[in-house]
Amino acid sequence: MMSDFCTVLHSLNSPQNVGMIVRSHVAHGGSEVVFIGHELPWQFKKGSQSFSRKLEKQAKIIHLPNPDDVFEWCMANSYTPVAIEIAEQTSLLNQFTFPEKTALILGNEADGLPASFIKKCTHVVTIPQYGPVGSLNVAVSASVAMYELRRGDTPWAIARDEYETLL
Repeated sequence: MMSDFCTVLHSLNSPQNVGMIVRSHVAHGGSEVVFIGHELPWQFKKGSQSFSRKLEKQAKIIHLPNPDDVFEWCMANSYTPVAIEIAEQTSLLNQFTFPEKTALILGNEADGLPASFIKKCTHVVTIPQYGPVGSLNVAVSASVAMYELRRGDTPWAIARDEYETLL
C-alpha cells in the first residue's frame, strides 16, 4: 500500500520553485499542497505554471496564513509533520522510515524553516550531500524527498544477478 503524503511549503517566494515542487508532488501521487506563511493564497501565474505544467489543477491547494496552524491541520488530517531541513539532531533521508501519512515540510529558499518551527515538527530529516555545496535547491530537495518516500513503498527488490541481466 502506498503511503499518503502532503507537501507543505513555508513562505516560498519563487514561482519557479513552487511550480517544480507542485509538478513533482503530482508525479509522486501526493495529496494536498499546503501553503503557509503568506497573508494571501499563492497565485499560480505564468511563472509557476510554466514549471508546474498547470498540474496544480490536479492537487488540492490549501492556504494557511499562520504557519503554526499547520500543526493543528496535520493532527486533524492524521499527518505526521516531517521537516526537510539542514539542522542539528536530524535523521538522514536515506536511513529514515516515513510515517504512514507524512506532511513533507519545506522552507523558504533563502532562510529555510525557522528554528522555532522546526522544534514543533515530529521529525527533521536531512538529505546527505557529498560535495562542497552548502545546500540543495528547495525544489530539488522536495523531489528527492518525495522520491525517497515513494521508494520505500516499493514492495519488492531486484536481486543483483537479475539486475545484471538487464544491463
